[in-house]
Amino acid sequence: MSNNPPAPAKTPAPRKATIIAVKESLITIDVSGTTVSKNEVGHIVLADERLMAEVLRIEGGRADMQVFEDTRGVKVGDEVELSGSMLSVSLGPGMLGQVFDGLQNPLSVLAEAHGFFLPRGADVPSLDQHRKWPFEPLVKPGDKVRAGAVLGKTKEGPFDHKIMAPFDLAGEAQVTWVGKGDFTVADPVVRIALAEGSERTLAM
Repeated sequence: MSNNPPAPAKTPAPRKATIIAVKESLITIDVSGTTVSKNEVGHIVLADERLMAEVLRIEGGRADMQVFEDTRGVKVGDEVELSGSMLSVSLGPGMLGQVFDGLQNPLSVLAEAHGFFLPRGADVPSLDQHRKWPFEPLVKPGDKVRAGAVLGKTKEGPFDHKIMAPFDLAGEAQVTWVGKGDFTVADPVVRIALAEGSERTLAM
C-alpha cells in the first residue's frame, strides 16, 4: 500500500456536436454522431467565449439545448462541446459568505476581474482553488465505507464541515489512503478501492 497521495483523475475529453438551429435562447444540435443525455451540460465554443447550455430534450439525432446567456452571434455550424456531466453545483469549504449567480460563479470574484458589467461567457471556479483548509480524517486505511459515510472534517470559521463519501458510490468501498494536514478543495484527501477493483480519489 502506497503512502504517497494519488494522482488526480484524468478528465474525459468532451464530445463534439454542431448547431443546426438557433431560436433566441434555444439551440438545436446534431448529435447523430455521438451520445447525449437529458440535462447534460454543454458549451457553445465561440472565438473567445464558451457559453453554457443544458440539454432539454432529445429526438432522434437532434437535441434541444437551453443557453443560459445571450446568444447574439451564435449561428448554425458553431461547435458545441458536450461535457458528459449533469448540471450541478460544487460543495465544499469556502461557500460561506459568498454570493453566487445562477451558474454558481462568485460575484465578488467576477466583479474584481471584470467590473460591475459582467461579460458573457465568464466562468470562474465557484470555490477558491488556492486556499488551504485543515483536513482531519475520521477514517483510516482498511476501513469500509458506503455512500454518505463521513470521511473527515474541516473547519470554516465556527463550523465543522463533514467530508462525506460520494452519494453515487455503489455498494461498499475500502479506504486505501488517507491524507492529513492542509489541503485545497481540489487536492486528494482520501482514496478508496471500489468493489469491482478500480480506485477513486476524493477531494474536499
